Amino acid sequence: MEYMGLDLHGITELVDVRGRKVFSRYPQSVNEAIGHTTAYQLNCTEIRLVPLSDCFITLESLGHRHSSKVMVYYGDYAYPEEYLFTKEVTIAIRPMTFHESSLLKSLEHPLDFSSNVVRILISSENVFIKAISGNYRLPDRFEVPLLKMMAYGTSITQGYYPTAVDLTYPNIVAREIGADLVNFGLAGNAKCEKEVTDFLKTSGKYDIILLELSVNMLMMGFSADEFRERAEYMISELMKYQPKAKILCMGVLPFYGDHGLIGPRDVMISDPQTYRNILKEVVESKMSINLVYLDPMKACSIGDMSTDLIHPGNFGMIKIAHYITEHLKQK
Repeated sequence: MEYMGLDLHGITELVDVRGRKVFSRYPQSVNEAIGHTTAYQLNCTEIRLVPLSDCFITLESLGHRHSSKVMVYYGDYAYPEEYLFTKEVTIAIRPMTFHESSLLKSLEHPLDFSSNVVRILISSENVFIKAISGNYRLPDRFEVPLLKMMAYGTSITQGYYPTAVDLTYPNIVAREIGADLVNFGLAGNAKCEKEVTDFLKTSGKYDIILLELSVNMLMMGFSADEFRERAEYMISELMKYQPKAKILCMGVLPFYGDHGLIGPRDVMISDPQTYRNILKEVVESKMSINLVYLDPMKACSIGDMSTDLIHPGNFGMIKIAHYITEHLKQK
């Protein structure tokens, strides 16, 4: 989405919520159709621009439960400071230099993003762009990775709980393989609704699609048959509308449910292994070399989770990413 001459990467619409304009990762029509949505949580979205002079961007925090947090990348180079704010923050952005000298040509584009592209990575519920000054332009297609990747899943995919937004497993995978990621993970949701599938399948043209399906459906009391029906529809439609994409389907990652524990709000009527087996069966029934089932029990262990025993910590995210990357590198 383009807004104020900026590329709002991973953001689809400017929507009205309780009389306030906010950014949304999904169209409002989808948000309304699925009811509860975390599409307004902008974790793993980016504000992108190419500064032509010194620029100043002021961000307003719209979070209610937590402070807002962003970090800045110059292409693939991380700026060594995070910005944590409760009301607003002004970030100074300028063309990248080395001690006031121009970068060597060999350092301008060492990996997949050009260092010309400033990327403000959002790790919070919602922020709004209050003002921007200076001269800047949109990145062009050759300044960002040509390989396109999309991810969908639960809060684990959206990016909870590593300590920094660049440590989510989709972000690590994208960097390892040189891909431009759009993250459509839905914390507290990821119920594979038809409306979500119908949006995802036409939301862009992708080379790689990551699906993490879906511990939330299990905990919310969806039966095995309901899970099979929704997962089948999502996978079939993505294969139809994204015929050239490599689709990797990862089942329910290790969590407390594997140890006989039940959370206070859980209403499970199935079990984790049944869900994993169903997803594996759906994938294998398609008999496509572009569709792969990833065994979540090999991706990480319960010891890689945070103290809630369901969301991976930093090491868990890194292990999941490496497991996925190894599959993607196989010919």
